[in-house]
Amino acid sequence: MNTDDLLFIFISFATIIATFEQSDGLVYGSTEIDGRVVEENCANTLSLVSYSTDPTIQLKMANKLLSCDFEVFGIVQGVFFRKYTQKQASSLGLRGWCMNTRDDTVKGQLEGEEKAMNEMKYWLQTKGSPSSRIDNAVFSVPKEITSYSFKDFSIRR
Repeated sequence: MNTDDLLFIFISFATIIATFEQSDGLVYGSTEIDGRVVEENCANTLSLVSYSTDPTIQLKMANKLLSCDFEVFGIVQGVFFRKYTQKQASSLGLRGWCMNTRDDTVKGQLEGEEKAMNEMKYWLQTKGSPSSRIDNAVFSVPKEITSYSFKDFSIRR
């Protein structure tokens, strides 16, 4: 092997390592060599394939439903926070509810896919309604659920 071959192998494996994904306990990584996608699984076996990951794994990941409770602290009452929360959650395809508390916070529950859930958490921590001031947002550890408990995202009174 010459120096160019070793450099190519080093860069290829660095790319594989950099693109690892964790799903269902299996580690997958892929890179492109000469226009073909090479995939590596946790057994470190390389095979030439025409797609970067198994489509059934992608489907499982996309359909994984999570549930998470939240509470937002700050100036979140009297500023249409619940209305904007409902609008944002619905636009992300999330289900659940939110309500004002006696402690001047807004609490609720989210159900949906992980990506949308993470976007909503970020929104609840940093954005909120235009007139709100968010001091803190607390979230429970997300739990995997098999089906939705709610038909949409609602405001509880």
